Amino acid sequence: MIRLRALPLPVLALLLTAAAPGLYTPPPGSAERRAIVKVLHHGDDSPEARFTFRTFKLLHQGPRALAYVQGSGEVGDFEALLEQRGTGPWRKVWGVSGGGSNSCEAGARHYAWAVRLIQGYGLAPDTLIPGLTRLARDLARQAKTEPELQCVGDLAGGPDGPIDPDA
Repeated sequence: MIRLRALPLPVLALLLTAAAPGLYTPPPGSAERRAIVKVLHHGDDSPEARFTFRTFKLLHQGPRALAYVQGSGEVGDFEALLEQRGTGPWRKVWGVSGGGSNSCEAGARHYAWAVRLIQGYGLAPDTLIPGLTRLARDLARQAKTEPELQCVGDLAGGPDGPIDPDA
């Protein structure tokens, strides 16, 4: 009988999220990165408005692509998921920013939607956004006990529909 040794959960999680095939960061100045940044600028090419990115990840899967960005800009910290289908434009489909407030219930729906979107690309959600699944679970638990508690910042897109009304 062969006995396999089980890996501790933190080690297993690290191995599963460490490297995802096809996940990469587009280089600064690349056409792909410029197109995504333009969407974050809401189509404005204004060079004086700057973003500082802490995370910029992209995944292509067949005729579609998913990007995750996290950073800060003139209005504070933000994170967003953007999608591209075929040769169409990039669209911001999910976002969270500092300031404002939303209920735990709204946050739970919003983060669960992001988990499902990322899973639809065949990717473990925490590979793209570390800690996402735990945050979604925590918000769902809080939503059951204190649904009106304000526990997340400004939410955009996700289960409430596209950020871009033409999406």
